[in-house]
Amino acid sequence: MNPDMIYFMKVNAAILFFYAFYRLFFYNDTFFRLRRTTLMGLLLVAVVYPLPDFSGWMKEINTVTEAATVYSTMLPEVIVSAGKTTAAAPEGWLLQSAFLLYLAGVLVLGIRFAVQLGSILILSVQCKTARINGVYVHLLNHPAGPFSFFHLIFIHLPSHTEQEVDEILTHEMTHVRQWHSLDVILSELLCTLFWVNPFVWLLKREVRQNLEYLADQTVLLSGHDRKSYQFHLLGLANQKAAANLYNSFNVLPLKNRIRMMNKKRSHQIGRTKYLLFVPLAALLLMVNNLETVAR
Repeated sequence: MNPDMIYFMKVNAAILFFYAFYRLFFYNDTFFRLRRTTLMGLLLVAVVYPLPDFSGWMKEINTVTEAATVYSTMLPEVIVSAGKTTAAAPEGWLLQSAFLLYLAGVLVLGIRFAVQLGSILILSVQCKTARINGVYVHLLNHPAGPFSFFHLIFIHLPSHTEQEVDEILTHEMTHVRQWHSLDVILSELLCTLFWVNPFVWLLKREVRQNLEYLADQTVLLSGHDRKSYQFHLLGLANQKAAANLYNSFNVLPLKNRIRMMNKKRSHQIGRTKYLLFVPLAALLLMVNNLETVAR
């Protein structure tokens, strides 16, 4: 089997496993900063874990070689031809068609990503700027939901009261200061490369929702009225986003956001469960290299 295909399958399997792990342990707590770090760690480990090779060191450990011997009996047979290892099943036109379909999907999503990025940059040039409450913002010339991308904040002032503008700026400045757009871009790139896996899209949704939880929490901690803020969000619920690449004030479903704003804060002892991610990542590395030893 092609090494690239093996890598692709391992990454997709890890994404599925990590999504189940996240939903089981972290989905309902209120440790949003830890959740952000964990989500980014899950995505990065899923992509990187098949690459490190320390199978040579593992071969020197007797218990590992014994385990590898047992594991080798479960591996599919391979045919060695002309010094290369190939899958027992021949690659026919069906596999080639599937590969071309995959590349087409990557191309389409890549173009979509570039168009969204370009539209934001063009909009930043076209919009006038103003300083509001000490924050530089780009003024939209037509009614649209407020949003941000890295240090760029866009807002249509006539659509909001002074109090609403203050809430929006507090929300969007959280995205700006904490570099939330990096998380958005990473999740978008992984969806582009592994679009055939539905679980990468689900993880992307969790990344985006958690960023909104973080920004909502900052708004409430800054002293804004909870009910007033939630009504403000509901008032913008029908406004659709022009793109998915930026952090939008109102683009995500509000049900979960309002539920999290009203949820009782999780007990601090619950933070310890996030340490489970470390042995999980180590286990994946060990299993991956155990397979190398077995083969």
